[in-house]
Formats: sequence, structure tokens, C-alpha cells
Amino acid sequence: MNKYLDANGLLYVWEKVKGQLGGKVDKVSGKGLSANDYTDEEKRKLAGLSAYTLPAATAEVLGGVMVGAGLSISGGVLSAQSAVWDQISGKPDLALKSDITGLYRFKGSVADIAALPGEGNALGDVWNVESTGMNYAWDGQQWDALGSTVEIESISNAEIDALLAG
Repeated sequence: MNKYLDANGLLYVWEKVKGQLGGKVDKVSGKGLSANDYTDEEKRKLAGLSAYTLPAATAEVLGGVMVGAGLSISGGVLSAQSAVWDQISGKPDLALKSDITGLYRFKGSVADIAALPGEGNALGDVWNVESTGMNYAWDGQQWDALGSTVEIESISNAEIDALLAG
């Protein structure tokens, strides 16, 4: 069962967070995020990173990324050659956008399941059934529910305590 955090639960969590923040260490003026506990050599290395730039694009490298088979760089643009498309096209387990755009066709709403049309249906016809709040699709022989209702309840303060205890 799924649960949600309602307004009372959120207020409870906020109070818990404020309580935990009571034990935090405040920032000390002039120290930033640390007491500079790393070495001078490490500090110089970090300071030098501001001047770092990625290598220029070449036939083999684009910004530090190696170019693989079927890919090329021209004028700084990475391109896939037709050989890459040939590797994925013609695979029966892959669907193109054109294969799935007409999968379902919404037809309208009916009051209840008994009002779903019994004939003249095409594969993929979908009707909303108001009494259940669900959609039903024609599978070629019968109406098939496209989902189910989900009950969601709020999380309790005891469950919040258990989550925050870890």
C-alpha cells in the first residue's frame, strides 16, 4: 500500500528536523566550510582547477570522450554514421514511434461497465467507465481494464519516527 505525507505529518517531520538542527555546529567566521585541514599542496591543486579546460575535439576525442565505431566528429559535431542505424534498424524487438502512436484510441465515457459497446469495436478502442474511474481497452475479444484503483493512506507519526531513527 502506498502512503503519503499529509500536512500534519509534514509539520511533525519539520519539528523533528528542527530538533536535530539544534545539535548542529554553527559556521565560524573566517573558516568557511572547514578549518583548512588539507595541505598547502592540495590547496594549490584545487586553486589550479579554475584554469582547466577540456581538450580540443579531434577525430578520436570530443571533450575528453573517446569516439567509438560508427561515430565521427566534424567541426566539433559528433555524428552517427548509417552503420549505427543499420545495427538497430530491422530488429523485430524494437518499436518505432510510428508503430505505437495509434495503439490506443480514446472513444469517450460511459456510465458503467454494462454500457461498454458490445460490437463495432476495433482493437485499441478505449472507453472511460465513470462508475469505476478506470479506462478499458478492446483487446479484439473483450474489454480489458488498463489499470486498477490504488488506495493511499497517510504515513503515521510512529512510522516517521521509525524512518528517522535509522
